[in-house]
Parts: sequence; C-alpha cells; structure tokens
Amino acid sequence: MRTLSSFLSGTWQPGSTDRTTVLYNPATEEPLAQVGRATDLDKAVAYARNVGGPALRALSFGERGAILKQMAGLLHEHREELIAVSIASGGTTRGDAKFDIDGATGVLATYARLARDLGDKPWVVLDEPAALVRTSKIRAQHVLVPRHGLAIHINAFNFPAWGMIGKAAVSLLAGMPVLSKPGTSTSLLAHRIAELIVEAKLLPEGAFSLLMGSAGDLLDHVGPQDVIAFTGSAYTGALIRGHQKVVAENVRVNIEADSVNAVVAGPDLESDSELFDLFIRDCVTEITQKAGQKCTATRRILVPSKILDEVQEELVERLDEKANQTGNPATKGVRMGPLATKRQLQDAREGLKKLAKDAPIIRGNPERGEFIDVEDGKGYFLEPILLRATPEAARNPNAQFHQTEVFGPVSTLLPYDGSLAQAREIIGYGGGSLVTTVYSDDRKFVAGTVAELGPYLGRLVVADEKSAGGSFAPGCVFPQAQHGGPGRAGCGAELGGRLGLELYMQRTAIQGGASQLARLFGKPKSSD
Repeated sequence: MRTLSSFLSGTWQPGSTDRTTVLYNPATEEPLAQVGRATDLDKAVAYARNVGGPALRALSFGERGAILKQMAGLLHEHREELIAVSIASGGTTRGDAKFDIDGATGVLATYARLARDLGDKPWVVLDEPAALVRTSKIRAQHVLVPRHGLAIHINAFNFPAWGMIGKAAVSLLAGMPVLSKPGTSTSLLAHRIAELIVEAKLLPEGAFSLLMGSAGDLLDHVGPQDVIAFTGSAYTGALIRGHQKVVAENVRVNIEADSVNAVVAGPDLESDSELFDLFIRDCVTEITQKAGQKCTATRRILVPSKILDEVQEELVERLDEKANQTGNPATKGVRMGPLATKRQLQDAREGLKKLAKDAPIIRGNPERGEFIDVEDGKGYFLEPILLRATPEAARNPNAQFHQTEVFGPVSTLLPYDGSLAQAREIIGYGGGSLVTTVYSDDRKFVAGTVAELGPYLGRLVVADEKSAGGSFAPGCVFPQAQHGGPGRAGCGAELGGRLGLELYMQRTAIQGGASQLARLFGKPKSSD
C-alpha cells in the first residue's frame, strides 16, 4: 500500500511505519493509502522558521503575489486530476469536489490581486500619522510587518484543498512560511496538491512544509513569533489554546470551531415569492452540499409560525429528491455522497439521538443502509435529516439543537413569532456562529438584525426579493469577507481581504517626527 510522506526540512519523509493510519474510500471502504507518524518535528519547525522565513521576507508583496498567481494556475491546470482524487478519498460528488478545489484557486487569485496594491515596502501602512500633542510635530502611525515565525496550519478533513490553500495564501503573502497539517482522513487530496507545489518549485526553500498524520509533539516547539491557525472541534481548539508551550510563549492562536449556524425567514416572507424559493433552495443546498460537512452549513431554520407548515412541505419534498440521489459519488446522477469516515457517521447518529430528544425527526432515517451503486451496509452514508421543534422547545436555551452541531446533512425547523426580539433570543442560544442569513424585504426588520444579531455572528447575509436572482448560498466563503465567529465558533477570523493579513503580521506603532514618518511611509493624504 502506498505510504504518503510528509514534506519537512525540504525533503519528503515517510515517517515511522510502526504507527500508521489507513485512508479509505468512504463510499466503498476500499483502502487507498496509509500515513506514518513524522519525527524530528523540532528540526522541521526550525528549518521552516529560519530558512523559509528570511527567504519569503526578502520578496516584495508583489513578488509573493506573483507566486500565488502561479499556484492558482497550477491548481487549475490539474483540476480534473484533483477532482478525481477528491471523489475517491473524500466521498465528494463532482460538484462538491469542484466547490473545494475552485475555492482554493479563488483564494490564491484574490490574494494575488491584492498584492498589487500593497507596494514594494516590507510593511503595510494602516492609517495616517496622528499628532500626540496638538502643538508638537511628533506623530504616531501604525504599520503591519511580517512576524519572524512560522504559520502552523492545522486543518479540518472537510475541505482538504480550500482549507490548506486558503490559509496558506494569506500567510505566504504576509511573509510567513507555512507548515500545513491536513485532516488525516481526507489528506490524499492535500498531499497531491503539496506534491504539485513542491514539484513546480514555485516557493522559496523552506516556505512550505506538509505534516501528514498525527501532529505529534509539534506544539512543543512553537515560539512567540509563531501563529497557529486551527479549524476543527471546539474540544481540540481548547486543547491547543491551553497547551503548556502555547501558553508559556503567548503564541498567537486563531480558532474556527463548532457553529450552529442559522437562517431566518423574515416576518414578511410569502410562499409565492421568488425570495421564498431562494430561501428553500439555500436551505436544501446548505443541508446537503458536501453531505452537510461544512462549518457554514445551516443547522437551525427559523420560520414564522404562520408559514411553518408550508416551509416544511417544500423542504421535505426537495430533500426527498436529494435522498433518492444519494450514493457512490463516482456514479452518474448521484448528487450527495457519504460522510468522510466511519467515525463521522457514528458521531452523527449519536448526535441525532440527542437532537431528537428536543425535536422529532420529520424526514429521513438515520439507519438507512441502501444507496445508489453501493453494496448494502457499505460506506458511511447518512441521508438528509430534518427535525422540527415546538415553539416552546425553540425558546429553550438548553435544547440540543442550540448546543450540538451534527456534522452531516441535518437541520432543525424552529418556529418563532416573527419578531426581531425572538429571533435575536433564539440566535443567541447558539452561543456564537459563523454565519446567519436573513430573508426579508422588511427594511426595518433587516436593519434591526445588523445590531441585534450581528454581535453573535462572524458574517450576516441579507437576502431580499431584488437580489434573489443573483444571490449566493450563505455557506459560500469568499476571501473578501472574514471567515470566523464569536463564542462557540472559536472567536477567530480568517480571510477578509487585507484584514486577513493581520493574523500573520505584527501591528506596530511607529512614533517619530512628522517629516521622518513622511520619509518612511509617504506624505499623509490631504484633508481637503
């Protein structure tokens, strides 16, 4: 069986073979490859930090951006090959594989364009100089400079392309070398992308490393200039934050964790409108895309009680269609594949038992075992599941659908009275989310959601009748908008265009004479 090597200290290293993990095709359970446990991570960290860091920082923003553009072209050139790897190793349909791979290409292209506006200086100027005292010529001005450390990226299994490349694009442009550790179960795709990058020799020596399998003692070797960006469970995120070396060195940590995202049907939504159709389509997409294995997937659907039955009827009908199109993603006509691993399926079924205590299942069978072009009982499949709560349960802050994220094609209908106050109350029970979408043409209601729902969210999507035709599903993460959220979602923030660079750069106040700052950073803009 093929062993997937790590790329550390500038070489491919197979790792220890006494403790290996086997990767399986989640639709057929066929073994695909194995990964060993890497050793000498202290040397790998030092090499990336001391060789890759200076080499990257020696390049201008424009030169780094040119590399990102080449990387985008490389991924696009090998797109069909990467799609095939994703289908086999991740259980994705062709459409879901493209969503992941094209998302990675899109982040590279966006940050390559951004690089053109950052200039040829080794810093980013954030503001105009400010006088410290009215009568003094001494000023203060803030800049961003690359940190002299290593960006450690610990990624989730669900987006092996987008997750790895999305983080890497930002940190590389910021001037920090990357050590990427993909989620093991679907890491065949991340490994192939890494092979392409290394073979193409686009990056300076030491600027990119790949750690396959277990993280081992990686965090024992972090330092105060390093950055850790983690995507995964809140439990693991807490372990990283609390790691003895991370705490002792005050290492910067960014967490993107659990999130019970919601959508809100406004009080004015009517079933015969284009906006209503968009609402239903988006709900189905966010429940079933990548088999619901998205951190931005919709877990709670808030609907005014007066149209709840109509919403349920439409959703059940369209989810039935998806259920009948679930199976081996390599088979033509299949529109939803399996969960990524046997453990993910077990966890989803256990999570559904918790949810069902507060909201009965109204569509789907968690134990179903027959799917398209799959041997009975094989694969890690879960058909779309829809639950429905009572008004009383929806307003119970301890209800499981407010507390538990089932990482699969699962969502719960929550009735509310159509008021902003009750919508805010229910959204708040989630403890902080990545995204919520509001579907409404009621301007007062929509304006209120910004102030009332915004504090609980990393991103608020507003959909109205006028924009319905050109709207994007709320689970799409665009590099121009920040990705992260408060509370349970991890209190982190990635992407967001130029804002994303701040994770990997140090904000420093430069204090000096007005003319001195002007020579360094340019003359301030005219106030006329």
